[in-house]
Amino acid sequence: MRLPALETLFGRGQKSLLPADGKEAWLCRAFGVSHPPLSPLPQAGEEANVKGADFDCDWPVASFSLLAEGGNPGNDFWLMAEPVHLQLQRNRMVLVDAGNLKISDEEATSLTAALNSHFADDGLAFFPTRPDRWHLRLTHPARLETHPLDTVIGRDVRNFLPGGADGGHWHGILNEIQMLLHSHPVNEKREQRGALPVNSIWPWGAGSLPKKLNPSYTRVWADDALARGLATAAGIPAGDAPTSIAEWLQQATPGTHLVVLDELRSAALYDDFPHWREGLIRLEKNWFHPLLRALARGNISGLALPVFGTSQAQILITHRADLWKIWRRSQPLNNFLKEYTS
Repeated sequence: MRLPALETLFGRGQKSLLPADGKEAWLCRAFGVSHPPLSPLPQAGEEANVKGADFDCDWPVASFSLLAEGGNPGNDFWLMAEPVHLQLQRNRMVLVDAGNLKISDEEATSLTAALNSHFADDGLAFFPTRPDRWHLRLTHPARLETHPLDTVIGRDVRNFLPGGADGGHWHGILNEIQMLLHSHPVNEKREQRGALPVNSIWPWGAGSLPKKLNPSYTRVWADDALARGLATAAGIPAGDAPTSIAEWLQQATPGTHLVVLDELRSAALYDDFPHWREGLIRLEKNWFHPLLRALARGNISGLALPVFGTSQAQILITHRADLWKIWRRSQPLNNFLKEYTS
């Protein structure tokens, strides 16, 4: 498979290393979201002063995601509570995300109602913002370090359970959730018709909405909830991800634009190489080739392409003048991808 335009951009662009902590972290940093360190643990004999403390150990993805869905995070502390199916495969516990579960509105409402009834005294409130995306409001902040859902699909989730000072407490909460959902009538009916049960949640993205952002962009184009929520919080216009650069150029105005293209996500997460390959070829045709042409013609002044992998992350920045640096040879895509899959 040859992708001449993408290979040219990879070959001519200036590469810089990024922190290898994923897309969510990069998006938050791009909008000036701070990532405070873990709050110090209390010493022996001291009580933890939880209320009012700043315990945002994660990037606060849940708050921004809720904002993108039309919710109001306020000053509350939120977690993503993604509905999932956990499945034991030999000696691994693997996760199937909601995109493959086809959860109905009625099912999501019934399941979260049961969770809310059970955990009312614990200060937990579940909201089925969408059938396949739930949010969880906590009465008090939790000192947690979690892992984004995308990073655990296909891996043993037992190695990625919540950490931090309150991680052990949350392991107990997850056990209770799984026992409650296991016997819920919704899941009994799902199993009767051959559908996978919604037998757990995946908590991640803990935090409260920051007071102030310092964005690097003037407009955002994305279907991604975090990117849209960041734009909303920053007061920046946001639109759906265009299908091609031609569609984008018809609407774009002068400024610095962020376009999030994630159509390869599902195929990559589930190792579906045929669909991943087809999607990459579409991106070459609809985006990378016309982007390279637009850069050469001066329709755009520069292009920054962040690339995230399992072992490292880089950003490739290409300006119009870089296209003339022919001594920077294009290379087959395989040579580049090897750096990201070790």
